[in-house]
Amino acid sequence: MPKSSVSQKVHVPAETHDSYGEFNLYGKLREVILGHSDNMRLPKLTDDIKATYQSVMQPELFEMCDKAGGQLLSDAYPDYLAGLRSETEALEKALQRFDVNVLHARGVSESEIQFCQNSTVFTQIFAAEPLWVVGRNVLENVWASDIAWASIAPVRELHQPFIDNDSNILHYTAPRPTMSRDYAYEGGDVLNLGDGRILVSTGPSSTNQRGAEWVKRMLEHDGYQVCIINLPDVGIHHLFAVMCVAGPKLVIAYEESFPNGLPEFMRDFDVIWVNRAEALATGPCAVVLDEQHILVPEEAPILCQQLAEKGITPVTVPFKYHAKLCGGIRCKISVTRRELS
Repeated sequence: MPKSSVSQKVHVPAETHDSYGEFNLYGKLREVILGHSDNMRLPKLTDDIKATYQSVMQPELFEMCDKAGGQLLSDAYPDYLAGLRSETEALEKALQRFDVNVLHARGVSESEIQFCQNSTVFTQIFAAEPLWVVGRNVLENVWASDIAWASIAPVRELHQPFIDNDSNILHYTAPRPTMSRDYAYEGGDVLNLGDGRILVSTGPSSTNQRGAEWVKRMLEHDGYQVCIINLPDVGIHHLFAVMCVAGPKLVIAYEESFPNGLPEFMRDFDVIWVNRAEALATGPCAVVLDEQHILVPEEAPILCQQLAEKGITPVTVPFKYHAKLCGGIRCKISVTRRELS
């Protein structure tokens, strides 16, 4: 089918009711879903978990799992859970100051978890993981293992009224992998550049080539232009952890992940490069509130200064506890409504 033309305008294949979806990542943020921490169960460091995730696990998380894998975080590390709760409260307050409606996904019961998976590993901390919205396309994740499969329902339930009441919305579920892990797709590897172009990455701990090709096919049906890149293994999980859109034609990125500069696909973009310490602090996993303000972790002060020099005001929240679990502010938030810009 013919591809959409690249222009300065936002690509809108079909407008949705009530501003549902994200046709770009920099319009005024209106409504989000936050993940919560109370029922997190630390992963057991099985050979499978080590093979898939050890390279992107920060040392403190690895040590916690080594000592208390299979236990509830609330039992093993109550002080750490208190830190996660405090950061979540700070994030909610920051969102509400900018008139963002904040929803909370309900907690999943132990019976639901056991019904969905054999593993004792479980987390609902990062609400963006279960599904990803690109324009009017709702793309449900499929992980290489069932680590967080049960977490889909609470987030999907809050998106469902929009999906059910608007025939323009396209809802896809990625193919579940076989034992050979032929499909692996994670939404954190899909970046909407805002003008009809989509960047999709593959990596050793996340989306594989077949999963990326699936995303490409789905979005090209809707007129998007999709470019697949392979990210080098720098010990950081997902494309969203090493690049985010901070405004029209502006991205924040971790330079080691792009040793040859931005992909040719993005030759017309300006970039703010961050160092490794601030990338590990999840600086590139920021969320735009409106055309002048962006949510970033307070642990990235150099990035904050760089944003201010571009005329963008950083709104900071503490996020060091979440960062040690390999997730940033964008991972914590599932966006339901963002205005077109």
